[in-house]
Amino acid sequence: MTAAPRHILFILLLLAAPSVARAQFLEQANAHYNKGQYKQAITSYKKAVAAGENPTLCYFNLANTYFQQGELAQAIVYYRASIDAAPDFFMSHLNLAVTLYMLDEIGDAIALLRRAAELKPDHLKVNMMLAASYRRAGDLPTAAALFERIYEANPDQHKVCLSLGEIYREMDDPVEAAKWLLRYPSGGEHFISVQQILAEISEAEGDLDKAIYYLRKVAESNKKNRWAFYQLVILLHRTGHALVALSEAEEGLEVYKDFAELALFAGNTAFKEKLYSRAEEHYKLAVKLGSPNAVVGLENIRTMRENAR
Repeated sequence: MTAAPRHILFILLLLAAPSVARAQFLEQANAHYNKGQYKQAITSYKKAVAAGENPTLCYFNLANTYFQQGELAQAIVYYRASIDAAPDFFMSHLNLAVTLYMLDEIGDAIALLRRAAELKPDHLKVNMMLAASYRRAGDLPTAAALFERIYEANPDQHKVCLSLGEIYREMDDPVEAAKWLLRYPSGGEHFISVQQILAEISEAEGDLDKAIYYLRKVAESNKKNRWAFYQLVILLHRTGHALVALSEAEEGLEVYKDFAELALFAGNTAFKEKLYSRAEEHYKLAVKLGSPNAVVGLENIRTMRENAR
């Protein structure tokens, strides 16, 4: 997360500066900041403070400048100075909370975000950060309640559904977790992650058919996700569909030609089904790809054939 957008700073400046003459250092500092000239900006902001040019805004802008340079300790000092000068200055509370969150000082961040929420109760970023902070602090029920309130007011915030799904899963409530994850839209940025979690929940609940359904979505949505495909064939085998799993694995090897684990799985499955020629082919590929267990598989086939003579 970054400091407040620059256009906010300039709006505040126009509202707060009583005259061009009194705001000359502040204007210079803002110009330096806008060009990324942070050292010059700091010098000018400090001159503006000394000249009495709106200390609240000067401290706030100083903090933002230090933040941009990665000097978070100095940023904290000046955000606090801005709050001391104007206790109801919303942006100082928000930016200081962001900085403390980055430093993992979650308790202090929560206190500041609660104050910011009092100043602007419907501010989405504040409420999202507050919910995330409670989650990070381990207060999952409070985090869940806040995220649910956010979703009621902002149903287009689909990422909230993912957060709630994860939280309820952490709270060992798979039913509630699935309820929220199922609200996530199919075209969303995190759709694949949502389907993966739904598959894991379904597998843990013993509903392997449903787990296979979600894993197939993951595999089809991202052909590069070989491990989702591997999980899929493993579950197919566990449901008693060994030949289906073998067929799927063989099709997968056409796509994932260097997937040693999948080749080994195909070899083991073919061997158990007494399809020895297919098993040998897959074991040889697995050996070529570096699987030591496939060597054992080939030895088992050799031994079995010798005993059959």
